Amino acid sequence: MDRRTVVAFVGEDPSASERVSRAVDAVWGGPRGPELRVFVPTDLDDDRDGEDPLNETCGVVVTAAAATEDRVTERLAALPSNVPVIALVEDATPTTVRALLAADADDVVDAGDWVSDPDEIDATHPLAERLASRLDPDRVRLGGDDVARLSEVLLDAGTTLMSTRTDEVGTKIEWTMENVGEHAELDRIVCYREDDGQFVPAYGWCPDGSEPEPRPFEAFPDPETLSTFGNVARGSVPAGNADGEGDEVQVAESPATVHVPLVVDWELSGIVAFESDDSRAWTDDEVDLYRTLGDLIAHTIARNDRRTALRRQAEQLEQFSAVVSHDLRNPLNVLSGYLSLSEDELAPSRYDAMSGAVDRMETLIDDLLMLARRGETIGEKEPVPIPAIAEEAWGSVRAPDATLTIADEVGRVEADPGRLRQALENLFRNAVDHGGPEVSIEVGPLTADGGVGGMYVADDGAGIPVELADTVFDSGVSSADSSGIGLAIVDRIVEAHEWDIEARNDNGAVFELTFGADATRFASP
Repeated sequence: MDRRTVVAFVGEDPSASERVSRAVDAVWGGPRGPELRVFVPTDLDDDRDGEDPLNETCGVVVTAAAATEDRVTERLAALPSNVPVIALVEDATPTTVRALLAADADDVVDAGDWVSDPDEIDATHPLAERLASRLDPDRVRLGGDDVARLSEVLLDAGTTLMSTRTDEVGTKIEWTMENVGEHAELDRIVCYREDDGQFVPAYGWCPDGSEPEPRPFEAFPDPETLSTFGNVARGSVPAGNADGEGDEVQVAESPATVHVPLVVDWELSGIVAFESDDSRAWTDDEVDLYRTLGDLIAHTIARNDRRTALRRQAEQLEQFSAVVSHDLRNPLNVLSGYLSLSEDELAPSRYDAMSGAVDRMETLIDDLLMLARRGETIGEKEPVPIPAIAEEAWGSVRAPDATLTIADEVGRVEADPGRLRQALENLFRNAVDHGGPEVSIEVGPLTADGGVGGMYVADDGAGIPVELADTVFDSGVSSADSSGIGLAIVDRIVEAHEWDIEARNDNGAVFELTFGADATRFASP
């Protein structure tokens, strides 16, 4: 639609609509001039496919009789503030004028200025002059219905952008720009990101095929306002000559623009430009919606940047851990080999101590690698029998004097078998480390709503120190001579399965794992 070229007449008087048509042609006649669209009051009863019939106009001329009807009054009240309403009256009494002004009419034209021979209407005719002074068909402004629809578009866009994956960011941002641009009748939307002092186009919707160039910050309108996170709205500058000292300077037409800052962590990280090649007046509500889109884009970009940085750090950490663990395993393997050869030459107490240290080093290396693999905590899940997995995990823990009891009722759960086993191994080792070599460990069910909703791992050791109660799952936290990594890995595995874990004391340490809603149905014998 093109609101610049539409003048609406509302009324049931054919002679009045004919005179208004002649006046419009007299003022703006030609192929680029506005057209007149005629409506009777009943045309304004209901929406047409959700559109207000008057929503495309740059001005409305209405008869006095039509202007006082409720359905017409409601439509006129919904028009943008810069779309004037001119009422035609035959009896311009004070009472009639007051009633028309109450119906949001901006001007009143009495019969003396419009009841005349249509053939005599030219640009100097009083009716034509009043239209020319009130209506500006070259100024576009979104109406209340437009703003409401644009708000709905941004609401959908927010949902879309908040769930965007890394490989979808560019596509989703530009798709959102296209929706907003088409609803707001814009010509271009460009997102610039700051890069070493320059603002480089990162995303854009440019249906005219234009390719924006990088710009210095000073090239944007009112950079001082943008630098303090303010919005900058400018109307277009028509083409023409500007007076200069000496030769005349030709000035090209510049588009109407709104520029909003992208703000991340209280820093200006970019600018989004909204451009219209038409002469345009921007409402505060419209600019606020563009700022909302800018905030959505800023949040999406920042979240993706953080996600990318975390992924890069995780990859670097994993590479570092792999190298370190490899370098540690080589001398450890040599030590383990010589220790095996020397078993008959050493006293059992010395051999067991040295062998335990080697085993502990192997565990620490495995924990280090596990902690580094942030994105690979769990694999494919399947229904897993918890007693069997617990038995396997216990077999990996060297604690010949400790005991493990597993209740049959603990049942099954949907999980990654390998990672669940790793979690149980770490919980068992934690019990041995803190409860002593003769600790007793129990694995049992947690009941919820008459069924099994989780499981617990309890021991009869000294329990969790009070000062560590809130940080027991933090990496590096331990009250024993250990790395403090084991429970951090347990917490990560539990979180990756979308379960919950809590630690408490009850004649020893108790760790309670609550399964997710999807997993609960598998937790039965």
